[in-house]
Amino acid sequence: MNERKPLWKWILLIVSGTFIFLVLSQVAAAIGCLSNNFLIKSILLLLGGCSAPVLYAVWTKILERRPVPELDARRAFRDLSAGFAVGVLFISAVTGVLVLSGFYKVRSIDVNWMSLLMELAFYSIPAMTEEIIFRGIIFRMVEERFNVIAAFVVSSLIFGLMHLGSVDLWTAAAISAEAGFMLAAAYKVRNSLWLPMGIHWAWNFMVGPVFGIPVSGLPQEYSLLVPEISGPYVLTGGDNGIEGSLITCICGVLLGIAMLYMKKPENIRA
Repeated sequence: MNERKPLWKWILLIVSGTFIFLVLSQVAAAIGCLSNNFLIKSILLLLGGCSAPVLYAVWTKILERRPVPELDARRAFRDLSAGFAVGVLFISAVTGVLVLSGFYKVRSIDVNWMSLLMELAFYSIPAMTEEIIFRGIIFRMVEERFNVIAAFVVSSLIFGLMHLGSVDLWTAAAISAEAGFMLAAAYKVRNSLWLPMGIHWAWNFMVGPVFGIPVSGLPQEYSLLVPEISGPYVLTGGDNGIEGSLITCICGVLLGIAMLYMKKPENIRA
């Protein structure tokens, strides 16, 4: 374990880092409004998302005066791609269960490649900034000061509570369990932010722009598949989206446990 920072400095780093990247997430999204051209807008949004890891590396080296192995550039493509693939498969599997249960039916298909490209670029922003905040800053620093169990609990709870502005309490709790826990486990698998960034990115993209389901309670304007969703709230998530589904919650927790099981014991000790 690293030498403990003074408590005041530890708190200041967490608060200031969280604030900086929350602001960046809003600024990066606003940058896309600088152009009405779909391609240029997509490029601007993607650049906004990619600016987050760069700023995090600079912020860490200046304020913490340490290397940034969790953003090792040599692992970026491999881990980000692997995470994206995991996210695609996970959301596809959960939606597949809803299809087989008769709760999700495709009403129509609306193919618009430029809209899909823009949505893909847009969702890089919350994926990059939120993973930096909750795994790169909160999880890592709580683990350094206390232990990995405290890091899992604190980062997951705060991650879920952050969504209370757009979802109900049950869905926020489900997000803590399914996504907060699973994404933290993904971070520990490789001690890399690239893997959870990829999962988070694909998760949002598949839920909203592909399957047409609300992302954390926020309705989707465009989606490749236009669905008709019906069934028990506890299984479909209702207006909150499938993040409030018990199916997603159970699958997310199981995936997180599977990731931790695959991890080397020395990297998950309490």
